[in-house]
Amino acid sequence: MSSTDPAERAMTTTRRRLLGSVGAGVGVATLGTTEGTAQESGDYWTVVALPDTQNYAEVQSSYATDQTRWIADNVDAENIVFASHEGDVVENGDVEAEWQYMDEAMSTLDGVVPYSTVTGNHDYATLWDRESSIAKYKERFGPSRYAGRDWFGGAGPTTGDENRDDLNSYQLFSAGGYDFLHLALEWEPPGSVDDPSTPLGWAQSVFDDHPDRATIVTTHSYLRDAPEQRAQDLQEANDIGNAGQAVWEELISPNDQVFMVLCGHWHEDDGEAHRVSTNDAGSEVYELLANYQFGIPNGGDGFMRRVEFRPGAGSDAPDRIRVRTFSPSTGGTMTDGDSEFGFDLDFDARFGSSPGPPPEPEGPSATFQQGTDGYEGAADTVIRAADPESSYDTAETLSVDGDDPEGSGSATQVLLRFDGIIGLDDTQIPPGSTVNEATLWLQSSDAGDGAAIHRLRTDWSSDATWVSVGGGIDADGADAVSEPVAETGAVETGETAIDVTASVQAWVDGARNRGWVFRPPGPDGWDIESVESATPPALIVSYEPGDAAVGDVDGDGDIDGDDVNRIQRWIAGEDVEIDRAAADVDGDGDVDISDAVAVDNFAGGDR
Repeated sequence: MSSTDPAERAMTTTRRRLLGSVGAGVGVATLGTTEGTAQESGDYWTVVALPDTQNYAEVQSSYATDQTRWIADNVDAENIVFASHEGDVVENGDVEAEWQYMDEAMSTLDGVVPYSTVTGNHDYATLWDRESSIAKYKERFGPSRYAGRDWFGGAGPTTGDENRDDLNSYQLFSAGGYDFLHLALEWEPPGSVDDPSTPLGWAQSVFDDHPDRATIVTTHSYLRDAPEQRAQDLQEANDIGNAGQAVWEELISPNDQVFMVLCGHWHEDDGEAHRVSTNDAGSEVYELLANYQFGIPNGGDGFMRRVEFRPGAGSDAPDRIRVRTFSPSTGGTMTDGDSEFGFDLDFDARFGSSPGPPPEPEGPSATFQQGTDGYEGAADTVIRAADPESSYDTAETLSVDGDDPEGSGSATQVLLRFDGIIGLDDTQIPPGSTVNEATLWLQSSDAGDGAAIHRLRTDWSSDATWVSVGGGIDADGADAVSEPVAETGAVETGETAIDVTASVQAWVDGARNRGWVFRPPGPDGWDIESVESATPPALIVSYEPGDAAVGDVDGDGDIDGDDVNRIQRWIAGEDVEIDRAAADVDGDGDVDISDAVAVDNFAGGDR
C-alpha cells in the first residue's frame, strides 16, 4: 500500500534500487581499481563469472566445488542473481570422470540461482574438432538439465543434427526492477545472423524476441589478453565457425541491447583483459576476459570473478559496475588493474527504468504492491495440467498458456490475489466506497495470447497445484464467475494494465475476495512477473468513500472478529448495541445474515 508521493515511490522501485543497463553516449569515466570512486551503495546485485575449470576437472581438485559452494552460500549476502561458466568445463572431453566431477560441482547451484555453461574447445571428444562428439557435454549440460526452471528460456538451433543441435541457450532473470537476458553462445559459433538454422542466426532470433531486455553474452573464445583485441582467426579444425571479431561485427555490435560480453579461453599473458567498445548505435559494450589456468598455480587456484552492479556509486555517471577477482579456496584476492576495475555508467539513459506502477490517481486512492510501503498481502502461483501435483509458489515468472509443453494441448493457469485491501486503515479501501477505477498493473516478460480473467469463487493458497484445485479452474460459476472481468487480447512485453473495477467493487460491497484466475485463450503462452519478482503486480484503486464506516459495527475504528460477533448476536435477538448504518452493508434497510457475511469478509473471515 502507498500513501507516499508516486514519483518518489517509483524511484525507490526502479533504478535507485538497482541499475538496469548501460547509458547510451555516456563515456567510461574510470578504468582501473575502484578506489576513490563515489561512496559505494550497499544495495547491489552480482553476476558471477566462472573461468575455465578444465584443470580442476582433470585432477579432481576441490577448486570447482569450492566456487559453486561459495555462490550457493552467498546468494543472499552478495545478492547473486546469475552465474555464468565461460567454457572449457573439462580438460578431456572424452573422459567420463571429468564430466561426472563437473556435473556434481555445478549441481550445487540447482534450485539456488539461475546459471549457464557454454562449450569450449576442450569439451569436444577431440580437441579443436567441433565435428567430434559433444555428447558428454550435452548429456550433462544440455537443455534437459534445466527443464522446469522458470528462468530457462530455451536452446537451439535444432535442425536434426544430434551432434550440433541445442548447444546454445538463453536465460531470463530480473534484478532491481530490470529484466535481463543472458545468451550462452557456443565456442566460435558458426553461421550467419540471417540464417536462423545456425547458431548466430538462432541467437539473433532470441534478441529479436526479447528486444527490451538488457543483455549479457557469454562465449568461450572472444577477447584475447595478448594482444588485447578480439580473436581474429579461427582455431577450430573445421573452419566453419566465427572468431571473436566476426561475432562482434555480426551479432554484438548491431544489437544495442547487448551491454556486456564475458569470455575465457585465452591466456597468452595473464589470462585477463577488459575493454570498452562502441557498437553500431554509439553505445558502450563492456568486454571481459578471465582465464587463470596457466598464470596461477594449481590450474587457477579457484580464482573467479564477481561483477557487482552498484546504483548510485558512480563518479562521473550515476551508477557503477565493479569487477573483483578472488578465490574462495585460498581466500586470496587480486587487485591489480586487470583484476579489479570498474565502469561508471547510467543504465536509465540507455534502457530506461523498468516501469513502476502507474501514478496514483487524484483524490482518495490506494496502491497495493508486494514489498512496497510494507504491503505483504499479495499471493500468486501458476498451476499446470502437465505437471498436476507440482507447486510453483516461489516462481518469479508465471505463464498463462494453452499448450504447455508445446504440442501437448495442456493448459497452465495463473492465480493472483491481493489480501487485506478492504478496511478502515488509511492505506485500505473503506467498506461502502464507490470504486471509480481499479487497475491491475502487470509486467509482461514475454508476449503471448494474453488471458481471460475471472473473479474466483474457490479458495486457494500460493502452494496450490492443478490437482489441489480440482483439476484446474473452470469458469462455471462455481470455481470462478462465468463472465470474465477482462479479456486482454494479445499482449506484448512491457507494462500491461487491466481494468478490474467490477471485481474490486464487488469486494468493497462485501463479496469474498479470492482474487482472479487467468485462463488461456490460445496456445501462445503469456509470461508475467510474479509477486516474487523485482517487478511484482500492483493494484491501483481510486474511490469515493461512503457516508458511514461500513462494517465497523462496534465503532472502535477496526473491522474484526468483534464486529462479526456483535452483528451475529444482534441478528439472534440478543440485547447488544450496534451501529445500524455500519451494519447494513448492502444498504437495504435491514441487518441480516448477508450483512454478517459481508462484515466477516471485511474482517478476513471465510464463510
